[in-house]
Amino acid sequence: MAFSDGTAGAGSTTPAAPDYSPAAWPEPVALLPRRPLDPLGTVLIPPAERQLFTRAVTAEPPSAVPPAEPSARDADTGAAPGPLPDPPAQHPRTDLPRALRLVLPGGGEARRRRLVERVRVPLRACHRIAVLGGPAEGAAAVLGGLLAEHRADPVLVLSTTGPAGSECRTGGRLVLRSVRPDPAAVREALDEARGHYPVVLADTTGAPAEVQLAAVDRADQLILCARACADGARTADALLDHLTALGHDRLARGATAVFTPAPPTERPVADRDLLPHFRTRCRGALALPLPGRPQAAPAALRPRARLDYLELAALVGDAMAERRG
Repeated sequence: MAFSDGTAGAGSTTPAAPDYSPAAWPEPVALLPRRPLDPLGTVLIPPAERQLFTRAVTAEPPSAVPPAEPSARDADTGAAPGPLPDPPAQHPRTDLPRALRLVLPGGGEARRRRLVERVRVPLRACHRIAVLGGPAEGAAAVLGGLLAEHRADPVLVLSTTGPAGSECRTGGRLVLRSVRPDPAAVREALDEARGHYPVVLADTTGAPAEVQLAAVDRADQLILCARACADGARTADALLDHLTALGHDRLARGATAVFTPAPPTERPVADRDLLPHFRTRCRGALALPLPGRPQAAPAALRPRARLDYLELAALVGDAMAERRG
C-alpha cells in the first residue's frame, strides 16, 4: 500500500488514505468596508434590514387600557393615586425571521440514557482493552472512570507512565496502576488482572511499539489514539495496516479511532474530512478533547466533553456485547 504522499505502508488491500493537506490554503478574508455612521455615532441600518427588527403593525391593534391619571381629588388631598391597571398580556414575537429565533437543543438527556444502556452490558469473562497510538494524556483514565461509574464492575487502568508499582483508587470501583514500559511487564500485569477485574484498560499511548504490541496480544478490543492532523491520520492508517499484516484483522476492524486536538505546530484537519474515512475502516471514529491531567475524573469535564467520552464508552459496550454473544 502507498499513501497519497508517496509513503509506503504495510502490505494490505485497503485503499490508500486520502490526502488531508490542501494544495493551497485560502487567503485571509478581506475586511468589509465600514458602514456609514449617523451623527450619534451608531451604524445606520438600511430600511430593508430595519424591517427585520421592527414589529409589523396590524390593521387593528389590540386595545389597551391607558394608565389612570390622578384625579383632581387626589391632587387636592395629597392622597396616593390608585393602583395602575394591569398591562395588556404580552404575546410571543412571531414576526421575527426564522434565523433570529432562539432554538434550544433538546434530546440531550434521552441520548445520555441510550448511551448508558449500551455501556451496561453484562460480561461473562474479563474484557481487556488496549489503548495505543500517540500520546493521549488522561483519556484512558476518563474512559475507565465512566465505565466504573455506569457499570457494577471494578475497572483497572494500567499505565506505562509514572513510577512502576504505584496505585491509586478513585471513586471506589476505579483503580489506576502503573507498570514498567516493558513488553513482559505489560503481559504479566494483564494476565494477573484477568482473574480480579472484569474490565481492564492497558494505556500504552506514547510507549515504544513493542510495548503497544504486547498489550494488543492480550486485548479483546483496541482504542487507537491520534492527533487530528495530517501526520496523525497517516500514522493511524499505517498502524491499522500493520495490525492487519500481523494477523490482528478482527481487532483492527473492531477498533475505535479517537482523534485529539492537533498540536500547535501542525495544521488541524476538520472532523468532516477525517472521521468518515476511519469509520469505514473500524468500528467508529470520534473527536475528543484531552482532559489535560493523567488522572482526570469524568466529573471535571465540561458537559459536552463528558457526553462525547460517554459515546466512546458506549462503543466499548458494543464490543462487549458482540464478544458476549
